[in-house]
Amino acid sequence: MWDAMLFSGGTETGPSGPGPGPRRVTMVREHLADLPEHALPEGLSLRPYRPGDEAAWVRVLNLAHPRRTFTTETFRAEFGRDDEVIARRQLYLCGGDGVEIGTATAWFDDDYNGKSYGRVHWVAIVPTFQGLGLSRPLLSAVCRRLGELGHVRACLATYTSRVPAVGLYLKFGFVPEIRDPRDAAAWRLLRESLPDGPLSRMEL
Repeated sequence: MWDAMLFSGGTETGPSGPGPGPRRVTMVREHLADLPEHALPEGLSLRPYRPGDEAAWVRVLNLAHPRRTFTTETFRAEFGRDDEVIARRQLYLCGGDGVEIGTATAWFDDDYNGKSYGRVHWVAIVPTFQGLGLSRPLLSAVCRRLGELGHVRACLATYTSRVPAVGLYLKFGFVPEIRDPRDAAAWRLLRESLPDGPLSRMEL
């Protein structure tokens, strides 16, 4: 299972079937043209992964989602051990003091729905910097990086409990994947929470 975003408190592990609790949902963007552009606020910066950044990734992820435990083993399980590949794909958002306050990865899935997709993967911002709109420039950067790496489409996974994240993805042109009636029901519930967004114009 892969996750896209730990946004405003984190990606939750929840049931994929009916019943209470968050449901995992997927979204796709079938092209990477006309991506929204959002500049970083003054004083903040983005940089690529450097060898040894596993510790920074673990720290950011654990702060963003205290109900889960992330380790360097988690990092290697997600991204492997080829630092050159990771450096091309992983970004860190840094505060004015250079300390990492967020991360996102322009990862890949070579056989998603039978096609090659770029994947928006493990987007996280530490709690003290959440709610400041920083997910927008971070998502802009990771989607742009996917295009620079030759991807022509993108996918991601999130949870129905991540309503602000879902709203952001919709504004970036990602659309729901509906594979079965439970997916359709989950997106109809999300539409109630996002009545003025793109979901209101979609037939679900």
